[in-house]
Amino acid sequence: MARPCLEIVTYQIRSKLDADRERAAAMKHAQTLSGFAGWLPLTGGQDSAERADMVVWASNEAAEDAARVVGTAEDFAPFRATISKPGTMGHFTLPTGGLPMMQAGDGVELGRFRLRAGVTDTALRAAHAQMIENHLSHQPGWRGQRLVRLHDGIWLDIAFAATGDAAQAICASWADSKDCDAFLAMIEPLSMEFGAID
Repeated sequence: MARPCLEIVTYQIRSKLDADRERAAAMKHAQTLSGFAGWLPLTGGQDSAERADMVVWASNEAAEDAARVVGTAEDFAPFRATISKPGTMGHFTLPTGGLPMMQAGDGVELGRFRLRAGVTDTALRAAHAQMIENHLSHQPGWRGQRLVRLHDGIWLDIAFAATGDAAQAICASWADSKDCDAFLAMIEPLSMEFGAID
């Protein structure tokens, strides 16, 4: 089963202005690559010429394919030209829920619920993880998902997606999944809302 992959790349840049512009353009191009799930651009705290990019991919295979594209494709040539000294690149396996790196315009679905009588927290979390691994993480535009337990016995299921439309399409896909049915059998739904990151 494919697991989400975190790619961490370090490098040094020549010019901050050019590097900022071309990194923003590269991020837009990366969003069109298969398996892209978020990009967090970082700048050195003591030296602004030091850069690190954390990019989430749907799988290690998607990360490796994207690395070849970024390293050779013409769309990424201006970004590559801003790098004065390459550093390191590594791929790391992420937990089932992914690591959402949200950008403005990305979609969010917020479901509120209570547990049915007799359902334990442990059973709920296991069913949630199974639902993500077997179904939700394979849906187009899925970025990540988290369970939150509030103090008053209410739970939140927060799902992150590439767009608001993707969040709604992923929610609609629950109807075709036995893993989603198993999760739903454990809860009393209270509300569901959709929104977008500002």
